[in-house]
Amino acid sequence: MQKAEKLKVSKEKLKEHIKQLQRIVKKLEKKNYYLEQKNKILRGFVGNYEGWYKVLEGFVLIVFIFEKLIVGLYLLGLFDSN
Repeated sequence: MQKAEKLKVSKEKLKEHIKQLQRIVKKLEKKNYYLEQKNKILRGFVGNYEGWYKVLEGFVLIVFIFEKLIVGLYLLGLFDSN
């Protein structure tokens, strides 16, 4: 008789643990979805920054070349100070 009651109590405890684990799994699935969304957003930001970095890098290169061109033309005397 006591064994049957112990088994019944154990079975009820197992059912409660199963319900608890199912709730935890649902919460984790929601968090995982949220983290996936954040990851997509962060990858977008990184992509944007990489794009801007390339634009700025190109701009700096153009300014550097333009500066060398101006200095070279000045040294050749094409810019007259008069």
